[in-house]
Amino acid sequence: MRSEGKFYDDKNFPRGFNRSGVFTISEASVLENYGRSMRALFDGTTQPIDESEVQFLAEVQGQQQAVSEFGKCWIKYLNHTSHKTRSYTLCVSQRAHTTGSYGEDDDSDSGTDNDLDY
Repeated sequence: MRSEGKFYDDKNFPRGFNRSGVFTISEASVLENYGRSMRALFDGTTQPIDESEVQFLAEVQGQQQAVSEFGKCWIKYLNHTSHKTRSYTLCVSQRAHTTGSYGEDDDSDSGTDNDLDY
């Protein structure tokens, strides 16, 4: 695989591949050093010149299982950049409570002190 300079993706990984928590150190190094070549091959703007690049194209296009380090890294990169991540919270929306005082604590007139002082 040829190297065409450093590859950065500031949009998806603004702190770099190493600090993203997604890639291992060796995967981050492969992406940084060979990412431009892998992207050009994947997009079709560059034609493969050796057997490793032909194998890379076959792996990322799904023609064969990814066994090379280049193919595995690029597939992992694509999975993290092309799929939207959903985050779920356990918060209850206030719009859902239209009647009553559901969920509100009113201890001001209870007369009991449930707080523990340490």
